[in-house]
Amino acid sequence: MKQQVPVFVYGTLLEGFSNHARYVQPFGHQAFPAQIKGEMYHLPQGYPGLIEGTHDIIGTVLCFAPDEYERALAGLDELEDYYGVGDSRNEYERIMVPARRIGTEEEEVMVYVYRYLNEAYVKRAGIRLAHGDWRRFMREQQTE
Repeated sequence: MKQQVPVFVYGTLLEGFSNHARYVQPFGHQAFPAQIKGEMYHLPQGYPGLIEGTHDIIGTVLCFAPDEYERALAGLDELEDYYGVGDSRNEYERIMVPARRIGTEEEEVMVYVYRYLNEAYVKRAGIRLAHGDWRRFMREQQTE
């Protein structure tokens, strides 16, 4: 059996957003708040793009049930237009990075995260989220 790596989500897959009900909720899972390092932008398409960086990115780690893991991950790959390592059709790449559980200093876990491939586009077209929290950004947009 392949190793079942938890998945860090930071955008529309978060609870309360459009893709959570279709790609997360149907599968048994546990979730906890966490952060990774990167740089985040809100894209004109209405979702975030994460690129390499050193800022804290706030999100959730999903640990899918072992018997549903492969189906859940396949759905996430489909949503993120990830076809496999080095595939020219990829919009995002699925990589492993360390995540730190929020509220703890030392608990770190390796997770998959989907990182946007076209960094130049993200920087040109996106709105940089210095605080690294897309949920917060979306809440602030609703109150303006």
